[in-house]
Amino acid sequence: MPTVLKMGIEFRNVTFCYPGSDRPALKDFSLTLPANKIIVIVGTNGAGKTTLLKLLCRFYDPQSGSITFDGQDIKQFSTADLWRRLTVLFQQPSRYFATAGQSIAMSNLETEPSQSQIVEAARFAGADDFISRLPCGYDTELGKWVSGGVELSGGEWQRVAMARAYLRESSVILLDEPTSFLDSWNEADWFDRFRVWSAGRTSLVITHRFTVAMRADIIFVMDGGDIIEFGSHQQLIERGGFYAQSWDSQMSAAGKDQGSQLIAGVL
Repeated sequence: MPTVLKMGIEFRNVTFCYPGSDRPALKDFSLTLPANKIIVIVGTNGAGKTTLLKLLCRFYDPQSGSITFDGQDIKQFSTADLWRRLTVLFQQPSRYFATAGQSIAMSNLETEPSQSQIVEAARFAGADDFISRLPCGYDTELGKWVSGGVELSGGEWQRVAMARAYLRESSVILLDEPTSFLDSWNEADWFDRFRVWSAGRTSLVITHRFTVAMRADIIFVMDGGDIIEFGSHQQLIERGGFYAQSWDSQMSAAGKDQGSQLIAGVL
């Protein structure tokens, strides 16, 4: 399996039904994700976005079609080798009830990161500030499973999970709603850090947040298990289609003045 992708990832005429269902989540689905780009997929619930990540991880295999990395079918690789090349963060990240430092270090059990590497990862993820304020810093037990353990907020757990992701040196990054617990201002800061960290890698981000999507290199819009639009944020806005209508709705819901500030904060 290629260590660093040169061409990218391709779904070729993929059809997939979840076990026990006769309704395809994807049917004759094709999509090319170019290498070394930050790619965002947006769409309605049930559009098939998270299914793409599950297939890329080989949690399931499609009934027909293929998924390739630089032209090689991922079925040719062992799952261990495939997973070694992936950094994956799902919408509900795992909460490891260990110390803060140990929870981050669990990123890769084949290596033992140094304390400086753990702290650097936490800084990239925006987790160092609150971890440093914990009673014992990185040695603080997380969760209430032991006496004296500290429970974190949803956003803090998500940042710890992101720090784990930062420790992995993988060529492909797969993130599902990575900022769902963050407010818009912290979101902008997160994306700036993410762009630095993901340089030279192929990143696929699933999100409902247009403040994330608008900063991607390429946006794909999914609906009903298919791609209905793609392009940059500006191109999609000018096209006036589904993405533009959804953008207008989200900005209207945020309020005109607040929306303007939001855009200014992320451009």
